[in-house]
Amino acid sequence: MRTTIELTDDQRARLLALAAKRRLRGYSVLIHEALERYLEEPPNGGRARAATKAARAARKVRGTLSEAEAEQMRRRIAELWKRWR
Repeated sequence: MRTTIELTDDQRARLLALAAKRRLRGYSVLIHEALERYLEEPPNGGRARAATKAARAARKVRGTLSEAEAEQMRRRIAELWKRWR
């Protein structure tokens, strides 16, 4: 089945480069492979599991910062949020 997808110029260029590297005439095979991988992944692309792992790691280090270090980090985070678009 044929369909139309929207790609950025950069994505198209990268797909063409990869296809050339693999000696393919076009990038349809690459799109097909990527789609198959995407459809086989668990929900959230495994991110939920990664987030759980990160949360566990964060709990292990909880309380390792002094109050002064924690306050400095809070200020830096607040500054970053102010500059965020």
